[in-house]
Amino acid sequence: MLSYKTIKFVKSSTIFIEGQEPKYTFYIIKKGSVMVYSYFADNYTVEYKEGEIIGLFNAVLNEPYFSTVKSLEDVEVIEMNINEIEKIDNMNLINKIYDYLIINIERWLKRYYYFLHKENSPYYTSENNKNIIDMCQIYYQNGFDDAAYKLYQEYIALNPNDENKKEELNNLLKNIKPMPEPEIIEGNIYKYKKGFCLYTELQGTNNLYMIKYGKIGVYNIFNSTQVTRRILSAESVLNGYTPMSKNDQYLFTTAIVLEDSIIQLIKKEDAMSIVQSDRTLRLYFVKMMSMRIYSTISRIRVFNANNIVSKFVIIIEALIKTEFLFKSFMKIKFQYNINDICSMIGVEYNQNIENEILKIKSLEISSEGYLIINSIDEFYKEYEIYKQRNSYKIEN
Repeated sequence: MLSYKTIKFVKSSTIFIEGQEPKYTFYIIKKGSVMVYSYFADNYTVEYKEGEIIGLFNAVLNEPYFSTVKSLEDVEVIEMNINEIEKIDNMNLINKIYDYLIINIERWLKRYYYFLHKENSPYYTSENNKNIIDMCQIYYQNGFDDAAYKLYQEYIALNPNDENKKEELNNLLKNIKPMPEPEIIEGNIYKYKKGFCLYTELQGTNNLYMIKYGKIGVYNIFNSTQVTRRILSAESVLNGYTPMSKNDQYLFTTAIVLEDSIIQLIKKEDAMSIVQSDRTLRLYFVKMMSMRIYSTISRIRVFNANNIVSKFVIIIEALIKTEFLFKSFMKIKFQYNINDICSMIGVEYNQNIENEILKIKSLEISSEGYLIINSIDEFYKEYEIYKQRNSYKIEN
């Protein structure tokens, strides 16, 4: 039996404000509409109406609200504690929560790319993001041959009559051979070789990828530059679904196996059945998706930072929170290297940048370029210092 209470707000009321603690509760709008104001993101606003959810990802992570919410008319909401999520039997409500999280992931990603382009227009070119030749060349130059090959094959399948482009792509990729298909271990569990491209920006999949062992990199091409979206390792889950906002091509990604990996594939319809029956797994997915929203918002906050060190501090703090979502460590070696982080914030790596970020005393860079935090406690001491030094706000 679900436990909740109904709360009423009159028109123009403030339902919650940026920085307020969520106390593990979120709201489902029963009547009326509200406006969400995100002042840190260039006064970004979104309207939510009857039947929609507000404040869920903050409540799940117990992170202060990133935005201020005001009622546009008399509003009635259902207040629910996150512990009730495991008790939900109504599949429509489960789907509503899932859709809320997906929509918010995509909304904040759109806003992130808005800032990435706005902040770095002198660095980025104005060429078409999705020029297939550019995409193939970039992935090929970065050592991802299978991604380049699959993009080429998919483009030809989608555009069979484009002979001019086909000839150009044939010349570009004439020396690339396709990688062997994954080896079936049992059922829907496969062994993938390093470099195998799971899917590309031209076509999503209908699969969830549960990593049993290994590592996957998720990327896309934005303004003729490869951007690192996520690096996932063992016990992580990758959603390969086509974005709900199908017209926003920069939301599409390419997923590449970065080391020999064992991965379980789960179809979307099977995943929803599992989430309905396995209540513990349900909360796991909700937390995981909520953390994706938090990480994306942290990337947006980077563009308010006034120096490279502060930008890296913000990104690293979000990476630590992601690692701490289900387990804790005293020391972390991230799956991200320095080039990955630079691509996230739209700067080109050079030695000066490395010298700057090594001013973070708790940070070390391995010989392969991977970031290491030697002491979580010491990092957070530095994090607090940077919060005080800078004029922008880093909400913890």
